[in-house]
Amino acid sequence: MEHNIKNMISIIVPVYKIKEDYLRKCIESLIDQGRNDYRIILVDDGSPDNCGDICDEYAGKNHIISVIHQKNVGVSEARNNGIKATKTKWVTFVDADDWVETDYITTLYRLISGDASEADMIMFDYIREYLDFQAKEHLKVEEGFLDKKQLDIVHKAPFYKLVQDGKFNPYTVIGLWDKVYRTEFLRRNNIWFIPEAKKGQDRLFNADVLNATDKIFYLNKTLYHYRCWGESRTNRYDPNIINFTLIEISELRNQMVKHGLTGIVEDYINCRTCTRLYSCMRLYYFNDLNPDGKKERIEKVKNLVNSMPYKESLKHVKLSLLSADEKIFVICLKLRLYWLVYLMVKIKSRNKDSRLS
Repeated sequence: MEHNIKNMISIIVPVYKIKEDYLRKCIESLIDQGRNDYRIILVDDGSPDNCGDICDEYAGKNHIISVIHQKNVGVSEARNNGIKATKTKWVTFVDADDWVETDYITTLYRLISGDASEADMIMFDYIREYLDFQAKEHLKVEEGFLDKKQLDIVHKAPFYKLVQDGKFNPYTVIGLWDKVYRTEFLRRNNIWFIPEAKKGQDRLFNADVLNATDKIFYLNKTLYHYRCWGESRTNRYDPNIINFTLIEISELRNQMVKHGLTGIVEDYINCRTCTRLYSCMRLYYFNDLNPDGKKERIEKVKNLVNSMPYKESLKHVKLSLLSADEKIFVICLKLRLYWLVYLMVKIKSRNKDSRLS
C-alpha cells in the first residue's frame, strides 16, 4: 500500500566531487533507516568524476531514491532544484560527505506527527567528526518550542554568531543539515538559495527562515555527523572571495531590512563584515598561492580595508561582541598594523580548528 506522500520527508543531497567512500557512507546511512516512507533526492551538480554513476547505482536498487543530473551551476541551484522536485510535507538537507544516525527518520517522524506538528522548522543536535576526536554541539535550551527570549537570540545569530548568556555557542544555527523545514512554509515565503552567493549560502537561507517564523522546535538529540576532515572546498585559494563576500554582506543587509531588524542586528553585521576580512586575506591576499609579492598584497589589503563596506564597519564595530582573536585582528586593522595582520593570518590559517571566521 502506497504511503501518503504528503506526510513524508524528502532528504536533498547535493553531490559534486565527493570521495567515493564518503558518498557511499552518506547514502547508505540514509537508506539504513528500517523504513521506506521517505524520499532521498540526490542532485548531481555536473560532477566530473564517478559521483553521478554512484547516485544512479543506488537509485537503481532503491525506489525511495531519485537522481537529478544538472550541469555544474553550484550548490545553491542544486538545492533549489531539489526543493522544486520535493513532493513531501517536510524537507531537509544532508551534505554528501556526512552521515546520519540509524533512527534519524523515525525520530523526525515522531516529532512531526507529535510535539512538533505545528512547527515550521525543527532543529536538532549533531556531532562534529574529526580524525581523532568528536565534539557534540547542542543548543543550550530545553527541548520544545523556543520561547521569546530564545527566538530573539536565534533571529540575530545568522547575522554573526550564536550568543547565549553572553557566551559564544559553536552550535550552528546557520547550518542546513541540523534542521528540517516545512516545505509549504518555504514556498509560501518564497525562500530559496541565492545562486549568486557562492559563500555563505546556508547563512543567508537560514537568516530568512529563522526570521520568517516563530514556530521553531528544538530536539535535544544527536541525529547527524558532520565530517570535519579531508579536503575542504571552503579553504582553497579563491581570487573571487572578495566579490562573494560583498554579495553575502549585501544580502545580509537585505534580510535585515526585509525582516525589520534595522537597529537590532547592525552590530552583528558590522562584526560579520570585519571578520570576513580575515577570510579574504586567508583565501586570497595572504594565501601561499597568491603570486603577488608581500608588499603588493599588503597594499591591496590597505585599499580593501579603506573601501566600503569595510571602512564603515571597522569604524563602528562593537569590540565587546568579538572573540579574543577577532578583537586582536580587528584592532590591528583599525591601527593599520598590516604586517602584524599578515603574520596573524599566516599563523591562524595553519590552525585547522581556528574559529576566527
